[in-house]
Amino acid sequence: MKAIRRLSDVEASFALLHAALAGTTQVATLVTVDGLFERRALTVGVRSWARRLPILRLRIVEERDSLWFAEGPDGIEPGQLRIGLLPSFLSPEDLLTAELNDVLPTGGPLWRLRVAADPASGRTHLLFVRNHAISDGYSTSWIVRELLDRLFGAARPTDDAHARVSRNGDELTARALGGRPPQEPASSAALPFFARRRWPERGTGFESLSFSPAESQAIKRSCKEGGITVNQFFAAALTEAFGSVTGRTELDFFTAASLRGRYQEEPALADLGCFITVLKQPVRADGLPLPAAAQRYRSGFGQADAAWRPTRRTHAEIRRSVLELGALEAFPGICITNLGVLDPALGPHAERVTAFRTVVNRTAANYAVVLHLSTFKGAFEAALAYGTPAMDPAVAADTARLLRELALAELGALV
Repeated sequence: MKAIRRLSDVEASFALLHAALAGTTQVATLVTVDGLFERRALTVGVRSWARRLPILRLRIVEERDSLWFAEGPDGIEPGQLRIGLLPSFLSPEDLLTAELNDVLPTGGPLWRLRVAADPASGRTHLLFVRNHAISDGYSTSWIVRELLDRLFGAARPTDDAHARVSRNGDELTARALGGRPPQEPASSAALPFFARRRWPERGTGFESLSFSPAESQAIKRSCKEGGITVNQFFAAALTEAFGSVTGRTELDFFTAASLRGRYQEEPALADLGCFITVLKQPVRADGLPLPAAAQRYRSGFGQADAAWRPTRRTHAEIRRSVLELGALEAFPGICITNLGVLDPALGPHAERVTAFRTVVNRTAANYAVVLHLSTFKGAFEAALAYGTPAMDPAVAADTARLLRELALAELGALV
């Protein structure tokens, strides 16, 4: 296989985590669409999708103590496409959990697609699993859009941004933000594991929480009036909810931020690829009203964002840090990620899509809980992911319930 480019620091971290810690960065997306597919048409559409996107042909190889993307063979390997019926004893979210914990083997294809038809409802569930090294929240929406184009016969002309692998982020220069970056904040005390087991016995669970369109619009209006973003609002709610459930007031909070638009040489990175960084900031869960807590969160992460610069660690250094992470017996903190508004990315398919949810496998001690947030058809959808058995499921369930209660309590008569 011909090497294409070296993995960036972020991509290498994901790839090495996946290899060393039993799939801890594996991502699964559930997309439910109205309609059923004939098996042959489905197979032809998926094969066309896999050929169209170079990112889906990639493999990861090791050369000179570094990881490189290489172009793999055309076609779909056995086991990459699974077609069948939705088992009568499983819900779509049960199936998502199963796919999330069915780890992609290291060294082979970097994605898998399961298609589960539900004739009783007239719907089809598409479960797209991939190594986090090849996609982030932004690019995932476009990869799914390309799949739906192929399945529903709405393929567009080839777009260069969707048909190339972007340059390595480590080799690009971050835009100067001016001023002297603040010092890295000190870490607050980590959260201990509730249980430890061998890697094959670990897995991931998640709690779903949804908001109606009316509730979601009210939250948006409240955020606009308060001069805060939706992310800041939900980050504050997550901090207060998790702090209340666990009895902790000092937490480390992590936020995934896109690197697109941050570089001098290539401000518009390709849609396909993994270009994120994770910013960290100590936060307090002290019962402050959510608008004030969100303002405080915004100030802290503004500093963390200004301090960010591309890292240039060797892959050997990253490997050592990954193994250290795997040996930890404590969580460093909590995290929020946001896929954004999904409707524009799905284009003409938005009306036929009835569900869209993404969750990341969390078997390692990297975060206690992660809130995956997105907006679809005017409503907020969220999943609170956690590692099992390291995290007590009751804590996750109570956190999700309290988060929703806190968010809606701020709205009062608006809802």
